[in-house]
Amino acid sequence: MADDAEGAGRPPDRPERSRTGEDRDRDMARRRGRTRPPVGRSSRPAIPVPRYRYEISELEEETGIAARTIRYYISRGLLAPAYGRGPTATYDLGHLLRLRLITRLKEEHHPLDEIRDRLGDMSDAEVEAALGVQVAPPTDTWRRIQLHPDIELHIRVPPPGTADEAFNDAVELIVGLAQPVIDRLE
Repeated sequence: MADDAEGAGRPPDRPERSRTGEDRDRDMARRRGRTRPPVGRSSRPAIPVPRYRYEISELEEETGIAARTIRYYISRGLLAPAYGRGPTATYDLGHLLRLRLITRLKEEHHPLDEIRDRLGDMSDAEVEAALGVQVAPPTDTWRRIQLHPDIELHIRVPPPGTADEAFNDAVELIVGLAQPVIDRLE
């Protein structure tokens, strides 16, 4: 009988494992909802940082479309549902761009069913292109001209097909004017 009382808390045929301080700390952290990342892994969150989110009032302000109309568009399938529900619901850049495109297509007198069909097949990038907007900043390419080990001239490279001869001549003039001064440094 004494054996039954001692082993009442654990399954039979399973020896009790001694717990280390690290095991106890890990269990306590789990109970509190905090866990450390496994050894050898990055402590960065696996979830990407969310993009900016808009509240319904901000969408109203940006587009001039009433909240009631935005909700109607969601119910008709013109827009994806909001993230969350109720007063804490948020919308992303895709919602804003689609609302602007809906406004443009309505001004061209397209029916809502046609707009829904058109938007249903479009990605956010295609909506951007249809609106003629660029959401992400352009990537600049720079050319570096080293005039001296301690002096550099940085020049933004124009996009392909937009070469400006006057600009290139100005760069050459600047380099030519700076060269005699730099030669005196050496």
